Amino acid sequence: MSAFGNSPNVLFATTVTATRRVSPGFVRVTLGDERLREMAPYQLDQRIKIMLPVDGGYPTALRAGLPEQTWRREWRSVPGEVRPRLRSYTAYRTRPATGELDLDFYLHQPHGPASGWAATARPGDRLLLSGPHVGAGQPGYGVQWEPGPATRVLIAADETAYPAVRGILSGLGPGVRATVLLEAGVAADAATLDEVTAGHTVEVRLRRGAPGGTVLTAMVGDWLAEYGPAAASSGAQFYAWTATESSRIAQVRRLFTEARVDPQQVHTQGYWHDRPARDEVDD
Repeated sequence: MSAFGNSPNVLFATTVTATRRVSPGFVRVTLGDERLREMAPYQLDQRIKIMLPVDGGYPTALRAGLPEQTWRREWRSVPGEVRPRLRSYTAYRTRPATGELDLDFYLHQPHGPASGWAATARPGDRLLLSGPHVGAGQPGYGVQWEPGPATRVLIAADETAYPAVRGILSGLGPGVRATVLLEAGVAADAATLDEVTAGHTVEVRLRRGAPGGTVLTAMVGDWLAEYGPAAASSGAQFYAWTATESSRIAQVRRLFTEARVDPQQVHTQGYWHDRPARDEVDD
């Protein structure tokens, strides 16, 4: 099967209906369209794609309803200087009953393409996004959270992954205990997760000028120094999920390896790049 031939994702043409600053670092953009009633609300850390317009518009070939295999082919055919930029996000909340979806954008400083768009978004602005069609019936597509039978989980993230953390914690079974490690620029940004972290063990550390991801990496290392042996001996009963700046991921993986935690019980993923923006090619 050719690339993305089994994808349940289709293109939705949405319009910004509202924006709200929910904390110093986050802006919530509400998107609306009747066809969003057909977008599946699978949550967890499921990724959707957004297409950021260049020069305020979209090529006519990119239209609502196209399956992922088709829209990617059309997207690649657009000249680079006007090709919309692709970025991955996890929806804060999807509301099919009202044809609405909320996206929380962390406003990087300086802005990247996505945070720059979100910072200036206004009602009436258009945004193309690709997400799972409810009729496809593939709730696991684009989901990296796979804890299996684990009853003890470690979740470590910086702000870019907070929407995914929210989805994951909201979906935890009653018998699962979570430790949540959060890197933040300001405490008020981490506080946006208080609703879902309640009842779990939570640690928040502020960057205080340190490069993104370095504080979280240190937090993971400190946690493993104390709890790594127990995590390693737990086998499939332990699971770890970490998301942060891409260049830090190799070091995070090494920390789990050195702690002798089974790699099959660990998911690590780069959620952003601390380098000049580029177009996404095939993710």
